[in-house]
Amino acid sequence: MSEREPEDLNFGCQVVTYGDVQGTIEDAVRAEDAGFDVITVPDHLFHPTGSEEFLVDPPWEAFTVLGAIAQHTDEAMLMPGVTDSVRRHPTELAHIGTTLDQMTDGRFGLGIGAGEAFNFTPVEDIDWDDPFGRFSEAFKVIDRLWDSTADDPVDFDGEFYQLADAHMGLKPVQEPRPPMWVGGYGPSMRGFTGALGDGWFPWIHAPEQYEEDLQRVLDVAEDRGRDPDDIDRAVMIPTTVSEDGDEAREAAIERNRTSLALRPPLLAKMGYEDIADETPIMFEMAFDEEQEERLLNAAEKIPDEAVDAVTVSGTPEEAIADLERWVEAGLDNVVLIPVGDFEETLAHYEETIIPHFDGE
Repeated sequence: MSEREPEDLNFGCQVVTYGDVQGTIEDAVRAEDAGFDVITVPDHLFHPTGSEEFLVDPPWEAFTVLGAIAQHTDEAMLMPGVTDSVRRHPTELAHIGTTLDQMTDGRFGLGIGAGEAFNFTPVEDIDWDDPFGRFSEAFKVIDRLWDSTADDPVDFDGEFYQLADAHMGLKPVQEPRPPMWVGGYGPSMRGFTGALGDGWFPWIHAPEQYEEDLQRVLDVAEDRGRDPDDIDRAVMIPTTVSEDGDEAREAAIERNRTSLALRPPLLAKMGYEDIADETPIMFEMAFDEEQEERLLNAAEKIPDEAVDAVTVSGTPEEAIADLERWVEAGLDNVVLIPVGDFEETLAHYEETIIPHFDGE
C-alpha cells in the first residue's frame, strides 16, 4: 500500500437529529461552514418500537432531507451514509440520484449497501434472502442507467431486476456519473468495491484492521486493471472533542460501546473472539428482545481501549493524533459522526483539526 500524506484527508460529517428535520438541516449548514467537504445522512425507515436503548427517535426520509440540505449549502458533497438496495427499486435510486445531482450542480454521491434488517423487518413482502446478490444487481442497474441513452438503452436480465430497452433521459451533472461508495464489510462487498465501486465506506472500524480489510479492495481493483489510487478510502467514525480530553474520551466510549458490539467480525480481528461469538451482527439486527439482551451483555464485556480505538476523541490534539493513525492506515475520506456536544466538537474541527490537515 502506498503511503498517504495528511493533506490527502477530506473531512465529512454525518448529521442526524432524528425527530427534528429542521435541526438536521441546521447541523448540515453548520458542518459546511466549519469546513467539512462531505455531508452525509443515515437512511432509516423503521426504528424498533418498544426499545428504550436503541434508535428511539423517529427517522425522517433521507433523500427528502438531502434535497432540503441542498438548498442551504453551496460546496459540500451530499450523500446518504448509506442507503440500502432493498427498499427502493434501483431505477428509483438512479432517478433520485440524478435529480439531486442536477439540484446541487454536481454535488451528489451515492453511498449504498446491502441493508440492515431493522429498516424493513415489519415489511413482510420484502425478500431479503440474498442481500449481496440483490445489492450487486442494484448497483449495476444504477450504473448502467446513468450511462444510458435512447440509442444505447439498458437491457438487464438478473435474478432480482429485469429491464428492457430502458434509458434515463435526465442525466447527472457529473461525468461519467456521481461517485458510488459501497458500505459493507465482508470479503464479497470489499471485492465488489475493488471491481466496480468508487469508494469503500464502512461504519465503525479501527485503523489497523481497516488497513488489512482495505487491502482486499485494492488487490481486486488491481486484478481488474483499475488504478487502486482512484478508489476513495472512506469510513464513518464517531467523534467527541473537548478541551477536557478525559471527559471526551469517556463520553465517546460510553456512547459507542454498543456500536462496536454490532461489529462482531471486527471484534474478532481485534482479538476479542469470545465476545464476538456472543453478539449479533448489525445487518441481521431487528432489535427484538433476545437480540437486545445479547447485544447489551456482549457490550458490557468490551474493554474501554477497544471502544476508544474505533472513535476519534479527546482534546483537539488527541483527535489529530487519532486521525493521523487513520491516514497511515490508508484513509483519505473520514466521515465523522459527532456524539455529545455537537457545537463544541464542530468548533474544534473548524478551529484546529481541519486546519491542521489543510496545512494552515
